[in-house]
Amino acid sequence: MYINFWYVLAQSDELGREPLKVKALGQDFVLFRADDGSVKCLANTCAHRGGSLGGAWAGGEAPRIVDNCIVCPYHGWRYAGDGRCRKIPTLAEGGKIPARARVDSYPVEERYGLIFAFLGDLPEEERIPILEMPEWGQEGWRILTMIYEWQSSFDRVLENVMDVTHAEVMHPAASLDDRFKEGASCKTELLSQGNPWGNVYRMQSDSLDMFHGYHGPVQGWSKMQFEMPTSNGDTETGDFHFCSYITPIDKYSTTRYLLHARNIALGNGADEEIRETNLQFAWEDRVVVEELQPATPSAFKSTDLLGPEERILLEYRKSLQGWDRNGWRIDSEQVLRDQAEVAYAIPCPARRTDTAWVLPAVPTRLYQNPE
Repeated sequence: MYINFWYVLAQSDELGREPLKVKALGQDFVLFRADDGSVKCLANTCAHRGGSLGGAWAGGEAPRIVDNCIVCPYHGWRYAGDGRCRKIPTLAEGGKIPARARVDSYPVEERYGLIFAFLGDLPEEERIPILEMPEWGQEGWRILTMIYEWQSSFDRVLENVMDVTHAEVMHPAASLDDRFKEGASCKTELLSQGNPWGNVYRMQSDSLDMFHGYHGPVQGWSKMQFEMPTSNGDTETGDFHFCSYITPIDKYSTTRYLLHARNIALGNGADEEIRETNLQFAWEDRVVVEELQPATPSAFKSTDLLGPEERILLEYRKSLQGWDRNGWRIDSEQVLRDQAEVAYAIPCPARRTDTAWVLPAVPTRLYQNPE
């Protein structure tokens, strides 16, 4: 799992008037809306006595927002959207709130009906942008949002998204027999080698022309032409575009947010068919992917034999190597060892300039190539 990337923490319609506690990268966060409707994202652990800012109050009451601040249910400390404590009930009148009375606050963007948070400390000009879904809100396109839970590592999930050729074996409903056989009938081409944030791959056969790729460690996409039957028994040809936004809940648990765009069969009748088909695909994938060994692939030492048609998986792992060398990979083993005694926080951008913090930043590990 990596800091310094955008992650989906919830759908926009999940966050109403009450705060929402969520988990990603093995850490807890709390989301809440300010009076102007903007979303705030804070580390969930109160700097005072470790209370859960997004946790329930005594008696089961929902978390509270007062004066655009989330209130800790333990001692009533109030934190604004920038993470700074604005009120300590026991502080004498005229008393000064300590500089360390603050929690990490993260940049947020609402886009495509999803709430993205940048979980890391990079300044704005250095952040990778969110993978774009240009069809969103455009006339002539219909987009469905689907969410899947996996008991698997994020990289196994994204590699499965990019691994096109498994469809012949695992997804008989896709009717893709013999479309992806490597050889004369299938041409594979890497189109954007050297892109620091990802690569694009093209697969062509007599019956299929597909583009797909990755954008950072947790976002991937595919584009292809597709045929769907019409009500009069004919077929209609159009474009499908898939965007996957993947959030690691912890090292071996993942949520995948799938946006499925199409410019054919725009009526409501096709929605249920597409949802059911994708749900079936997700179930078929999970049965196999959750049993893969090792549970997470190594970025530096491959333990599997990749074919020419899987070149993009090799490029993805090379990209992971670069982000490892940046020191962005969370040291999950250290976090696990410390969990009973240390509450960590994902470092936010304010830590680049301010040093007054109570919670230590989550440990990261600088990986080196063992060979």
